[in-house]
Order: sequence, then structure tokens, then C-alpha cells
Amino acid sequence: MHKRIVGFFSIALAVTACASFPPPTNTVASSLASVRGAEEVGAADVPPAALQLQLAREEVAKAKKLMADGDNERAHYMALRAGNDAELAIVLVREAKARSEAANAAKRVESAKATEATQ
Repeated sequence: MHKRIVGFFSIALAVTACASFPPPTNTVASSLASVRGAEEVGAADVPPAALQLQLAREEVAKAKKLMADGDNERAHYMALRAGNDAELAIVLVREAKARSEAANAAKRVESAKATEATQ
């Protein structure tokens, strides 16, 4: 009887230890939201951001395929990569806008200095 109980618990422990990784639906949804955010801020119009956006889209597609194939752990990490690439695209768009605004401000300062020098 004792051997049966030990055997049962051994099998239960082995099954629990080999339990599959849960489907990363939240991670995939989060990365999809990041991709949409990158699209909305205009990542497609900024070349470095467009590259990251395309990478993120491809990685989301890979994550979905991996999840469909039952490889949930790899799908989770692929979805994380996709989310990070989409977030990087957003940051690159913001950087490009900030640089553009800084260049415009510098032009206005130079124009004001030129106007002041002629007076």
C-alpha cells in the first residue's frame, strides 16, 4: 500500500513538473496593442520606426503560429519581443518628432537673431 501511494505521488509530481506553459493570450494581446499604438503615432512614416514596426508585426504573427502549434513558451517570448519592438518604434517616432521640433525652434531663433541684427 505504501509503495502505491509513493508511486502515485511520484507520478503526480512528474506530471506537475512537466505541465505545459499556459497560452500567452495576454502577452499576445498586449503586443498587438503596442503594434496598433505604433501604427497610430505614425511609425510607418519614420524609416527606423517603420522597420521596428514591421519586425513587431512579423513577430506577432510568429507568436500566434507558435501558440497554435502548442509551443506556448516560445510564443510568449516571441510576443514579448514583438511588444518591445513596437514600443521601440513608438520611441523612434517621438524622437524624430522631437528632433524636428528642435530644428524648427533653432531656425526660429536664427531668424529672430537675423531680424534683430538688421534693426
